[in-house]
Amino acid sequence: MMRLVLAAVLLAAASAAAQTAAQTRADYAREKRWADQVVPNLVVGDAVYLEAPGAARFLALHARVEKAKGAVVLAHGPGWHPDHGITGELRVHLVDAGYTTLSLQMPVLGAEDEGGPEYAKLVPEGAQRIAAGVRYLQERGAARVAIVSHATGSAMAYRYLTDNRSAPVFAWAALSFYGVYGDIAHAPFPVLDLYGASDYRGIRGPAGERKRVLDTVAGAKQIALREGGRFLAGGEKEALREVRTFLDAALK
Repeated sequence: MMRLVLAAVLLAAASAAAQTAAQTRADYAREKRWADQVVPNLVVGDAVYLEAPGAARFLALHARVEKAKGAVVLAHGPGWHPDHGITGELRVHLVDAGYTTLSLQMPVLGAEDEGGPEYAKLVPEGAQRIAAGVRYLQERGAARVAIVSHATGSAMAYRYLTDNRSAPVFAWAALSFYGVYGDIAHAPFPVLDLYGASDYRGIRGPAGERKRVLDTVAGAKQIALREGGRFLAGGEKEALREVRTFLDAALK
């Protein structure tokens, strides 16, 4: 009898764990729907598919520039795709500015979970995707790579950088970063902390704490865009200019 009870308990625990994992796993079907929508309408760059440990293949948009100044990995925000909004604008703008870009499909949840705390559980997978993107560019001749990330993409970039202390990165532009990034104090690459003056409170509020960390990083900057609303809405043009200026300075 006890064996039957124990078996039932273990089965229930395994089932609960599986349900929890299923609830917090990236929505790969949604990512495929994004890819089916984005790829046929792609104007700049080519669609490629990358692999990261423990995850399905994921879409990336690779726009190669001959004799590029540098290479840039882009990581978008929650629920979006690699050609969406400010990330899509940045990838094209930076190509025009002389940079090869690789915009990644970051892990997303279902539409019903947009903006929810469950996104924090996707950060490790997002970090692995960024690592795969950096490797992809290195294999194609980029000695060092910059990361430009937005919203949840910035949390995933932070995880990648703290997991890979010797990452071949020459700069990180963190747009609309939520919270504080204490573990990048004295980073060997410059950091741009860019957010909207009317951004979310969780982004604006800790800006002073982030600034104290940035003061330990050579070449770091913090900018609150006057026209920037939530996730920099309304401040996109200024954001494009600031990111380009920052990356150009990081290469000097």
